[in-house]
Amino acid sequence: MIDDQEVNGYGESTIAVVLPPFPPHARSSPAGFAPHDPVRARAFAESFPTIEAVLEGLPDTSAVPASPQTRADLDLVAVGCWGGVIGISDPALAGDSFDKALWDVTSALAERHPEARIIGSASIDRGENHSQTAIHLPGGLKLYTEGWPGPEQFSIEGDPHAIARAVGISAEALAAAYIDLDDEPWTVPWGHFGRQLLDPCDPWGHAGLRMSEFRVRRTEDAALHLAEIWLSVIG
Repeated sequence: MIDDQEVNGYGESTIAVVLPPFPPHARSSPAGFAPHDPVRARAFAESFPTIEAVLEGLPDTSAVPASPQTRADLDLVAVGCWGGVIGISDPALAGDSFDKALWDVTSALAERHPEARIIGSASIDRGENHSQTAIHLPGGLKLYTEGWPGPEQFSIEGDPHAIARAVGISAEALAAAYIDLDDEPWTVPWGHFGRQLLDPCDPWGHAGLRMSEFRVRRTEDAALHLAEIWLSVIG
């Protein structure tokens, strides 16, 4: 399989782990983040469920997730460690209705960090967009949304209203972000909802925040999953 083989589709796949203490909900600012710790970032990558080994450290990148373009990009992950906030961008988290890669990985992280808020989001568009959002809060509150646009192709597990209350986000704040949790589930922007839960610790999209980038060797399961999701022939 050649490294410059183009992938099928585009998308972003991220997880953020926020450790206590949790600041009040507010719009984020990159100035509030601690400096990136590359040593912690490498250790986090080495223990990540989709990664067997870190092969190479690459020049730092920004906290703006990039969609993979080629086969070689599928073995790139970016990790940021900014004090009590950890972020990872990894194409192996994307999936379809036949797997729960994002849910499995965030659940493993929740077992490791039961005190943390863990928010994962993954999407891939191959003519139609498949999205997943995974949320784990301290105390065991969970939410998982997954599917394609349409009433019979989308599922939700958990109570989003309970999640919002636990984090202290009011209905007014959600409305200001154009989120109505009572809309039909497949029409709610769940990834955007997850971003609201992260504020003011949401790192994604801040070009000034630095992250370590690594070329990795995948676990056998992750390698098979990546090939199925990003390299399989559509049709």
